[in-house]
Amino acid sequence: MDCKTGYVSKAGEIPLTLRVTINRKNNYLPLGRKIKLEHYDAENKKIRRGIKGYSQVTSFIKRQEVKVDKIISDLERQGDVITFKKIKSHYNSETDKKHDTDFYTYVSQELQKEVEETEIKSSTVGYWEKQRDRVKAYRSSLSIHEVDKEFIEGLVADLKRKGKSETTRFHVLSFLRKYTLRLYKAGQIKKYPFDDYVIGVPETNEAEYLEPEEIALLHDLYDSGELLKQVKKAKSKYAKDFHIGARYQSTLQQALTACYCGFRHSDIKTLHKSHLKNGYIVKQLQKGRLGKVKTVRVPIRKRLYSLLDMSNPQGLLFSQAVQENGTTNNYLKEIMEIAGIKKKITFHCCRHTFAINSLLLGIKIEVIRDILGHSSLETTQRYARVVDRLRDKEMDKWDQMLEEESQHGIHCPNCKAFLLEYRPKLFLMNELKLKCFRCNNEFTHEIPTESMQSAEI
Repeated sequence: MDCKTGYVSKAGEIPLTLRVTINRKNNYLPLGRKIKLEHYDAENKKIRRGIKGYSQVTSFIKRQEVKVDKIISDLERQGDVITFKKIKSHYNSETDKKHDTDFYTYVSQELQKEVEETEIKSSTVGYWEKQRDRVKAYRSSLSIHEVDKEFIEGLVADLKRKGKSETTRFHVLSFLRKYTLRLYKAGQIKKYPFDDYVIGVPETNEAEYLEPEEIALLHDLYDSGELLKQVKKAKSKYAKDFHIGARYQSTLQQALTACYCGFRHSDIKTLHKSHLKNGYIVKQLQKGRLGKVKTVRVPIRKRLYSLLDMSNPQGLLFSQAVQENGTTNNYLKEIMEIAGIKKKITFHCCRHTFAINSLLLGIKIEVIRDILGHSSLETTQRYARVVDRLRDKEMDKWDQMLEEESQHGIHCPNCKAFLLEYRPKLFLMNELKLKCFRCNNEFTHEIPTESMQSAEI
């Protein structure tokens, strides 16, 4: 292997190449893959040890070396004149053969390439594999040529029958769109199926969040240490009671931290004392996409600081390690029940909580966007729309107050003259017989039920 370091892409990558020497002339055979420049040891002409995907990349290179050696041996055995042009032609034709048109195999191979060539997170790989498995549950065997409009419509109908949400269907179709587009651009399929099928966008669900009073309630619960007393009773005589209080306390500590700084679960999980610098949390956000790294600076204020364990000699900021996302959400559900908060709160809701309450406090949306690490202001504006709807709901109380006032005034049904105003809960009777002073109309006015609760005068 011998990579040419002079060909560096904008992403800081160089192509993987094999040096083929014929008659003392060096030629470079591109292998169709790239690596980051800093991952290549140019002096020793090899991949640096310790990088992510090291074994996969080196294994791939060895396979290509074996393939090229075989091509040269075959040419010698056939008595052909060996030229670099012939070697390259044989290599490319061998590489481009479509031995396997199975869609699921293709996806697995593409994911493997992403792991080898990029810094894609394992959780992102898991996400795409989950969407693949949902398609596989509908059609266990699928050729790349079978993914067409009819197949997509059948898949959507199957997902609906299984009760999958609109958001889930959107994710599955986005997965199909991603990999069929790659196939189409590579010329492996003749027609792009999503030319005839529009995915659209799912309805945006209202972001669940904690209100200031609920945050204060949870912080008081944390400070009180009451959660530490929680015990899960054994479900059988063979089991023992489990003191789960310490896990509840640590989970609440982590969730409140997220409420005060807006970090995702993955960012809280890797938060360390080394990220605290001059009154700020300075941290690279983990967004899972290649090149999408963003460093944020979050000012540390009293409520946030009170949650961090600054005395731990190992630099850990929480009393216990952050659990996996599913376990954390289960604990949060149980903590909300203990606190009497009747909302479905997940850890990601803590991020919503930070954004929405920051807007309600009057913090500029550009500042919130920067702290959350959003690439686009439009992403942050979804929280602004929640706040707008909340304000509309609160302002509706003015109209409700006027409606309540109008229920306690009596007008003549004939000439609309105002005759009488009374306080709620004044009358014991359920009707009044009245006569209009203007048109002498006599009528009976029914008293609303809420005005008959007491005999206050």
